[in-house]
Amino acid sequence: MSEQHEHEHEHEHGSGHGGHGGDGTMGLHGMLLFGEGALYLSHLPMFQRPHNFQVILEVGFDEAAGEVLSADRESGGQGLYTFEPEEFHITELDPGGDGPERSSIEGTIYRGHFERGGLPIARAVAEVRNVVYFKKLDVGAGHVADQDLAYLCFGRAGQLHFVHRITAKPDFDQVLAARLVPGTVTDMAGRPVGEDVTRDFDHAVPVEFQGRRDTPQFRLSPKETAEGAFFATIAPQGFHGFRVQVETDRELYLELRELGSG
Repeated sequence: MSEQHEHEHEHEHGSGHGGHGGDGTMGLHGMLLFGEGALYLSHLPMFQRPHNFQVILEVGFDEAAGEVLSADRESGGQGLYTFEPEEFHITELDPGGDGPERSSIEGTIYRGHFERGGLPIARAVAEVRNVVYFKKLDVGAGHVADQDLAYLCFGRAGQLHFVHRITAKPDFDQVLAARLVPGTVTDMAGRPVGEDVTRDFDHAVPVEFQGRRDTPQFRLSPKETAEGAFFATIAPQGFHGFRVQVETDRELYLELRELGSG
């Protein structure tokens, strides 16, 4: 199920300067909530401060909120879920240096988009179990349209997610459930290696789909199979980088307008 949403209104909150280290990143940093066994929050970014961060977190909710979320999904709420946190400095999640300063985030879980008629279902405390990805976006950079289409791969073996890697305006935010097709692994030169790469990816690794431009028109689609190049990942036999067929399943989220592509 594909969802397109905008979230301009949240950015009126807490966008002043000062605060944590004087970096002016205090704000209402709305997030997409997805995942089955492992749960993830993905910040809904914009190319304006203080929301110019692409951040993906693995989280766990307190018992009461987790039970409400599970029950809501079982009763038919299999679509979009979002998390509206209380205002905080997003740089408190930066894993650089000695690690993130923030270990939990308080907020409200919504069925649907919290700014587009979503239904609040539970107050919650999200425990930050792992910072999967954290990157500050350059608000002044221009997108290089002829660069290769690139995603971030993470998740548990058999339950992987691909999130479009956001770089510069105009861009797009997209989240897909996907898997790596067994028996299709080759080295970067295209030679079969005779091993699979079914594994957990605790931290996001970059994947390029070479020959496809990094624009919304060439994005991955649900139920598609395409060759991805894990150019920065060590393969099972120890060599640097590998190629593998990626089979997409559902598109969990798509946003064009907020990042200037709509």
